[in-house]
Amino acid sequence: MEIVKNVHRVDDTSGSNCILLVDENIAVIDSGNPGNAEAIVNYVKNLGRKPEDIKNIILTHFHHDHSGGAQELHNLTGAAITVHEGDIFKDNILRTGTEGGRPPFWYRWTFGLATALSVGRNFNQNSRDIVFEKTEVHQTVENNEILPYLGGLQVLHTPGHTPGSICLYLAKHKILFLGDSVINNVNRLSRPLTWASSNRKLLDKSLTNLRDIDAEIGICGHGPILQENLMEKLRAMTDRPYNIPTWQIAIKNYRMIKKFRQTNNTKGEWQGSDSK
Repeated sequence: MEIVKNVHRVDDTSGSNCILLVDENIAVIDSGNPGNAEAIVNYVKNLGRKPEDIKNIILTHFHHDHSGGAQELHNLTGAAITVHEGDIFKDNILRTGTEGGRPPFWYRWTFGLATALSVGRNFNQNSRDIVFEKTEVHQTVENNEILPYLGGLQVLHTPGHTPGSICLYLAKHKILFLGDSVINNVNRLSRPLTWASSNRKLLDKSLTNLRDIDAEIGICGHGPILQENLMEKLRAMTDRPYNIPTWQIAIKNYRMIKKFRQTNNTKGEWQGSDSK
């Protein structure tokens, strides 16, 4: 799917949205789950380009549903895997983990371990059952660094969801790539479920720093493209106090969270409560 000229979302992938920036060289923003590499390569071929034209795999953060296909895609294309250093474990190896990290005991006890941690291809698996293959990191980026794609892709370090979470701003097209720093629930925007209060504060500061960006199109890690009143919605979200205890958010949104975890490994975009 071409979003605007030279910016595409790859069809038939699972996990996060997989975005292509098609320039002299091609960049992939987030690889999604393991098994997506073939779909990404085939999409590039259908554009009349070669797999080796993919030079960069830029990860908005390390979570498995965004990075799980990165090593496979690198092996097929030779593209450099690029992240912020905050999401590197050691020896240039990407951190491992699943969306939201490990919930606290009370949540797992209340809602059941399988529901709280369902992130595998079979949603009854929990994060301890996932085999995390080593993902090499070939390049790191810093806040405000400009990458050479489509007139300049600006890196915005937005820690909170993970230490190395980044958003990306494509000024030429006024597109803001939000990763999972903002969650697109289709009918509204929200912050990601964050257990540690220190990370909540850090995330809120990161999102406040995005308020003055001149963007018209928003692409979150999951869900449809945001093309109406993006910054108005983002500012409204950051205006809302972020002082509600996480347990209240988790209980209030239990069905939505469960639906997301159950559908995150199926192909197609997240459609909120309407997702199948």
